[in-house]
Amino acid sequence: MSDTRDWHDLVVTFDSDGLDVLAGAASAAIESLRRPTSGPRSDWTPAALHHLVRSLEICPDDGVPLNTVLTELGSVVWSHGVVPSDPACVAHLHPPTLVPAVVTELAIAATNQSMDSWDQSPAATEVELHLMSWLADLIGFPDIGSGVMTSGGTASNVLAITLARSWAAKKIGVDVLKSGLPQEAASWRILCSDQAHFSVQRAAAQLGLGRDAVLTVETTSLGSMDVAALDRVLDQMSRTGLVPIAIVATAGTTDLGAVDPLSEIAERARRHDTWFHVDAAVAGAFLLSERLAPALSGIEHADSVTVDFHKLWWQPFNASALVIREAERFELLRVRSNYLDRGDELDGVVNLVGRSLDTSRRFDAAKVVATLRTLGRLALAEMLEHLVDLSRYAGMKIEAHPLLELVASPTSVTCAFSAPGFSDDDLRHVQQRLLARGEMILGRTRIKDRAALKFTFMNPLSSIDDVDRLVHLVANELGTL
Repeated sequence: MSDTRDWHDLVVTFDSDGLDVLAGAASAAIESLRRPTSGPRSDWTPAALHHLVRSLEICPDDGVPLNTVLTELGSVVWSHGVVPSDPACVAHLHPPTLVPAVVTELAIAATNQSMDSWDQSPAATEVELHLMSWLADLIGFPDIGSGVMTSGGTASNVLAITLARSWAAKKIGVDVLKSGLPQEAASWRILCSDQAHFSVQRAAAQLGLGRDAVLTVETTSLGSMDVAALDRVLDQMSRTGLVPIAIVATAGTTDLGAVDPLSEIAERARRHDTWFHVDAAVAGAFLLSERLAPALSGIEHADSVTVDFHKLWWQPFNASALVIREAERFELLRVRSNYLDRGDELDGVVNLVGRSLDTSRRFDAAKVVATLRTLGRLALAEMLEHLVDLSRYAGMKIEAHPLLELVASPTSVTCAFSAPGFSDDDLRHVQQRLLARGEMILGRTRIKDRAALKFTFMNPLSSIDDVDRLVHLVANELGTL
């Protein structure tokens, strides 16, 4: 039998020696983050990066000292990765992270609480439930509201539509988890805007309803759902015998940051006795700001809400949540198991696996709580408001520029624009050249069949001067075509 003393410095322990080893390793990992160059990414080509990474031997017979491994990761990976804190990293909803969350990540990994059952994460379960109660209250749900952490907005949306499907089946006396889809499911439909996240279609496909069960509703010029168009779709469904089982509203579309008219959509959902889900993965953070929160008026009427902490709450991936109006509705999802969620637990024990599509799961709630307690609501609100202001300033600069044209006036942290007189290929070349040279990670998309470029402002350290420089870089690149 092996001598376990050989492994002592490899396994995280919480005695003095073990914590000293961990502290030294953490210090070396931090040192590996130092970059030799500036910019949002290096200018290495895909082929060069392929060969550089393939030079690493993944699993040698004899291990390499940790400091050497960390140094290699620094020079090979981190030095050539994306830098979300660079002002020119503006392509996606990809945030820089906050110090309280990052350092808490170390403790999350070291303690390794598994959030599926209470006996694996007793205090951690209570922290997650506490966070979910706070979030439900922030949304405006009653005291019986609660939720669960998920891996991302897609997972949260899939979970919400899973619950909506089970809710629709329960209303006609069917346990869909036990017996599968009833014949009536052929007429079930899910409604969302034509700018909603693709995860709605993904959920329908995974749940056996098929992507064709998702009916999209036209949007206005600002990208929000057109309520008159929604009424037309609902009327047509009624005439043809189709049944809405969920209406999905978006609070913060990916491209334009648009927020659907939540109160009006909620009224339609109530009228048709259907589940009302709000995908607030992007704009859910606006609830922290007295200035921005009114844009989400009506969210309190939802049956479920998606909130992504790894967007405008500046958390490391992964950190999302699904919050529902009545916690008991999670019973629609629950499947008992002999070894985990038995149903004969002590009073007060909640096994979160009963609320989740995952089993083993990280204690991501801890980093969110550490951030909220350290910064406080007012500081987080100011950071959000600053980014919205930057987006609006970018819109003004683009509107005044002779080469550029706004797609829509910015209402959130995204600013989409085009360039009249330039082709779709021209916009592609601008985005790809700036990326290849490592000067800017610029967004590129299509909005209503129109090619567009996009700034997404996620870095609260960015300034008006940075916006000026970004606009100048894009215009200069266009000028070279």
